[in-house]
Amino acid sequence: MSEREQRSHWRPRHPPTISSPMSRSSALQRVTDRPRAGEGGWPGYLLGALFAVVAGWQISNGGPIPWALSIPALNEGRYETILTHMVSHAGLPHLIMNTLALLTFSPLVVRAMRRGRGGLPMIVRYLLFFVLGGLASAGLFIAMNLDQTLPMVGASGAICALWGLLARIDPEGGPDKALWSPHALRVTRDFVISNAILVLLINGLAAAAGAQGGIAWEGHLGGYLFGLLLGPLFLPHRPPPPPMGPWGPRL
Repeated sequence: MSEREQRSHWRPRHPPTISSPMSRSSALQRVTDRPRAGEGGWPGYLLGALFAVVAGWQISNGGPIPWALSIPALNEGRYETILTHMVSHAGLPHLIMNTLALLTFSPLVVRAMRRGRGGLPMIVRYLLFFVLGGLASAGLFIAMNLDQTLPMVGASGAICALWGLLARIDPEGGPDKALWSPHALRVTRDFVISNAILVLLINGLAAAAGAQGGIAWEGHLGGYLFGLLLGPLFLPHRPPPPPMGPWGPRL
């Protein structure tokens, strides 16, 4: 077969790829939206440093109980404990565990809060979400323990709010996940299992030792539900992706 005949019988195996500036920019945006290790963690380090400073001060000034949230504290008019309990911790293991969780969850949340245009600066949005998540945690704890006197300390509730928001964030930088998406259900399942193990372990050890206290699971649940249900409201607005045609985004 001659070279000309070979050319006449050749056919492309695949349809030609149509490349456009929009398709290239969309692909680049998907790549650059993916979080990189260690990126966006500085707000978590900032809060972790605050926790450490408060812990150091409390060691030499009577411990965390005056900063703890409880029904008796509220009855005495110490309403500042609604906020101060978030930065207080019951010992070094509690501080380390919460700080590690904070540094784990913060980077993805911070990166999601950076995407898009308009609205409040990222750090304002992050801190506002953290504080409101802590307030939601405190609210559910108080509502479920109206007849109790045990105090609650720790940033766990606010950190669980970050965890709840992660259930609605696409880790690859895509659109926010729906409430009943497989990703959200998987993250929620992990939250429930992890907290069940913590409650059984810590509360069981406390009961075996005849001590009061343990994991304030009500606070964890309140924070998580806040992040899961209301967290997307704190993410900046992003325009929807362009509609996809057979060869890429439609121009």
